Amino acid sequence: MLIEHLILIIMWLFGIAGFILFIPRKDRRKGILAYLMFQAIIWLCDMPSFKYGLLSAPVRILPKATELTITINYIFYPVLFSIYYVHRRINSRIWSKFIYFFVWVSAITLFDSVIERYTDLLEYKFMTWYWMWIYIGFLAYVSQICCNWFFKEKAMVHMD
Repeated sequence: MLIEHLILIIMWLFGIAGFILFIPRKDRRKGILAYLMFQAIIWLCDMPSFKYGLLSAPVRILPKATELTITINYIFYPVLFSIYYVHRRINSRIWSKFIYFFVWVSAITLFDSVIERYTDLLEYKFMTWYWMWIYIGFLAYVSQICCNWFFKEKAMVHMD
């Protein structure tokens, strides 16, 4: 149980420091919107996932308030998405955009799978790593579409 709380503290510290250090001051507005957008989308999708037992979080902050993982889903992953969103290349080729997205989603899924396997912070009930990869990819893609719409940017895949 001690290692889980230590990991949660590290996630909080990285979330705060990562946002400040990895998002340039001129892009903070985009970073904050991406952070909030990802939080909103993951909240909508995680509520049924935890309610119907696809995922569970045996060790979490505020265990009596909610079954959701506040640190992972509302601090850590949104900060990672905001860093991704701010640093993505807008005017690059479609394949480089896809590879960047693929690598980012794969890294998050790998981290998520390691957390699930070696700690009690997450527990996949009926999900496997590849369903989690699809889930995180879906969350990131929908969040990116919403952020692009807000900033009036082109979608990742668009027809000219």
